[in-house]
Order: sequence, then C-alpha cells, then structure tokens
Amino acid sequence: DDAEAVKWYRKAAEQGVADAQINLGRRYEDGRGVAKDDAEAVKWYRKAAAQGDARGQYTLGLMYARGRGVAKNDVEVVKWYRKAAEQGFGVAQMELGWRYEDGRGVAKDDAEAVKWYRKAAEQGVAVAQLYLGLMYAKGQGVLEDRVTALVWWSIAAANGDKNAKSNKIKIAKKMTPEQIAQAQALSKEMTQKNPKLLK
Repeated sequence: DDAEAVKWYRKAAEQGVADAQINLGRRYEDGRGVAKDDAEAVKWYRKAAAQGDARGQYTLGLMYARGRGVAKNDVEVVKWYRKAAEQGFGVAQMELGWRYEDGRGVAKDDAEAVKWYRKAAEQGVAVAQLYLGLMYAKGQGVLEDRVTALVWWSIAAANGDKNAKSNKIKIAKKMTPEQIAQAQALSKEMTQKNPKLLK
C-alpha cells in the first residue's frame, strides 16, 4: 500500500528523520503513493541533506545534475556531491572524480579526479575502478602505468564491469607476460588486504 507507506514516511520525515525524508522524496520522484512531483522530492532531499545525510546530499546533487525539480546547475551538483563524498559516500566520490576529469561545475583537474576515483574504487565502486584504470592507462593525472591499469580493470571486472573486461584483454596484448603476472599478483594482494574492493 504505497499511500500508507507515504503516510508513515511523512510522519517520520516531519519529525526530522533523514531516512524518512529521503524515502518520501523518492516516493514523490517516482510518483508512488503520491502524485509525481520532482520539486516536492527536492524539498525532502534538501531537508535530509541539510542534516548532513550523505545519501540526501548525493541525491540532491543528482537532481541538480538532471534538472529535475530544480534548474540544472553543475556548481550545485559539485557542492552536494562533495559534501557526500567527504563523508565517504562511494558513488558521490566517483561522480565527483568524473566532474573533475570532465571540468563540469569545477575546474578540470586530472590529479583531483584520480584522488576521488581512488577513494570510490577502494570502496568497491566498479565504475570508479574502471575509470581509475583508464587514468593509469592514459597517464592522465598519474604516470602512465599499464600494470596498475590492469590491476584496477581486473578488480572492476571481478565486480562485473563489462568495459573493464574488454579493457583487460586490449591492454594485455600490449604487455609482457611478466607484467601480466605482476598485475595478477598485485590484484590478488590488494583484494586480500582490502576485501571492500570486491562487492
């Protein structure tokens, strides 16, 4: 009963429960139990974000990125993604990295992109692992390093990223058997030290 869910989410949201505010916002965004209303969704996401809730901050940034319920605004996107990223929210870290790589809402800065991709990659965000591998493969924001690129693509592939799987095959053709063995050993060592790398 979506309408009943909305009723109870609203009661908790009005008392300042951030999770309820986000859930209520999502109901408005999806039009479940209430009429679809992106502006109302933004209102509730903003309330959760203002309380310092990382998921609320990320979701509010996403609404600015999509121009749903608010005007598109890349500077606002970066502002809210950064707040969530600084609290360790992996998807926000990955998105912030992409913003730095692309120069959207912030000055282009490949080293800063690598920093945020790495933070997300270390939490098991497969697409961040893919992007981090790309940065190493191209020598963008870091020194070019095929071994490290293969390491990150191997981990991303293990997390189900199809692009990483094809990138592994392509880069391996340009590497010596010793380099491939080194990447495999390093990948194994890293995933044993940090199980969060694999989701």
